[in-house]
Amino acid sequence: MPPQKIIYEKDKEQIIGYSQERFSIDQPVATGTYLGPINASLPRACEIPLLFQPFQVKSLKFANRLLVAPMCTYSSKDGFMTLFHLAHYGSFAIHGAGLIITEGCAVEARGRTSPRDAGIWSDAHIHKLEEVIEFVHSQGSKIGVQLAHAGRKASMPAAYSTLPESDFWPDDVVAPSGGEEHKWDHEHVTPQELSIKEIQEVIHAFGQGARRAARAGADMVEIHGAHGYLIHNFLSPITNKRTDKYGGSLENRARFLLEVIEAVRANFPAEKPIFLRVSASDLVEKVIDGPSWDIEQTVQLAKWVKEVGVDVFHVSSGGNVAQQVIEARPGYQIPFAERVKKEVFGLYVVAVGHITNGIQAEQILQEGQADMIAAGREFLRNPCFTMTAAKDLNVMAKVSQLYERGRR
Repeated sequence: MPPQKIIYEKDKEQIIGYSQERFSIDQPVATGTYLGPINASLPRACEIPLLFQPFQVKSLKFANRLLVAPMCTYSSKDGFMTLFHLAHYGSFAIHGAGLIITEGCAVEARGRTSPRDAGIWSDAHIHKLEEVIEFVHSQGSKIGVQLAHAGRKASMPAAYSTLPESDFWPDDVVAPSGGEEHKWDHEHVTPQELSIKEIQEVIHAFGQGARRAARAGADMVEIHGAHGYLIHNFLSPITNKRTDKYGGSLENRARFLLEVIEAVRANFPAEKPIFLRVSASDLVEKVIDGPSWDIEQTVQLAKWVKEVGVDVFHVSSGGNVAQQVIEARPGYQIPFAERVKKEVFGLYVVAVGHITNGIQAEQILQEGQADMIAAGREFLRNPCFTMTAAKDLNVMAKVSQLYERGRR
């Protein structure tokens, strides 16, 4: 009997397809789960490394503490996820990543860095995102959505392709403060200053993005407050020159983010966690006179966001101004994560930045500098990075049943 095309309803939306398309092989054990030592004769072989111990935040429990950090892929059209995303995130799940966080999904169309960015500003985006999430879950892995708004870094050319001028929106790039002096650099667009009404609309858009992520089945959401995007623009005194309630003092500059968190929390299931990614420093102390965003303000911010609903603090740095001085080296951002971890009780911390092997990741956890480890480029170089890190630590970790023959 040939497959029968069906029409089924999800949230009152009719979807046409085949029931067989939803089939997947059961995974009784989640990928990335610790199974035992590779070599039981080695010293301390029976001790389970922290990196491969399960971790739980609210209802979200994942098999290990190695996360896929959000990474732009510039592979969407009109914000939709595609077959590329299914293969991209699916490969990490098959090979045992504990938690996958999607690339930044713009909560407004004008909040994309480029016309090729993923989006979550429309209910139409839910279906394809749901397909990606469903596959990741079929492997026993977990996945969340990063909610983003590019601010003054929006409407820029996409990597890999040349696009017509009609695809861009140079007259609708927004920031806390506008004008020629607030361009990120000479190649970026001049931003327009957001009105109070527009600020409220953006806050609402973050909340609606969280609602859509929940409908798609996301295990968590992460608010993108780093790397010179809109929230970071509000936080830093370099890019926020407002004189109203959203500018001036640290309390005022943090107000936009705190209201975004409240909107996200109100639209995302209470039992699921909210992550926040921040840049702990503008990294300009050596090149710009006057106040900038720094680790002291970050620690205070961490205390505030914990009180309004953030469960996990994801610590990066830089990106806000072209004059930044980044002295990149292995683990160069770990001291920032450690400050937050040691000074803000009860807030889980993710460390990220040039973490390239299991021994390095395990040492960060053992020294109490962070609770979880995120990697970005290393997963691009090696989608099997979880398995590579496991081997570094003499750990046999579960892969998808369909790949088990690769061990024989």
